[in-house]
Amino acid sequence: MKMIASITAAFLGLVVFTTGNELTGRWESKPSVKGNVTGVVFKSDSSFEGYVNKKPFTSGRYLFENGLFSFTDNGCEGKRGIYRVIFFHNGDSLRLEPVSDSCVQRKEGMSKLILGRVK
Repeated sequence: MKMIASITAAFLGLVVFTTGNELTGRWESKPSVKGNVTGVVFKSDSSFEGYVNKKPFTSGRYLFENGLFSFTDNGCEGKRGIYRVIFFHNGDSLRLEPVSDSCVQRKEGMSKLILGRVK
């Protein structure tokens, strides 16, 4: 009985871990040459808030499916951006590869961004 409970608990933990939204939570960059830290908080209600040095600069709504991050924010005249999320370092770091984004300034900034999960 104890073994069945352990196996069931392990299976449920695996299901919860693999079906959850890996983006949910706080992510931050390392300080830039100028000392700026860029961060994003992805909320479970599909909203997000971006900040630089703890000061908010953007917010919006997102969808994360099949490794693609699709979003609109309060910049770029409401244009949608779509990026492939590439996780590394056991899922504690990510970078974004543009798939489709007609907002050139946002695309350039996001293509250089590497974020680490804040624990």
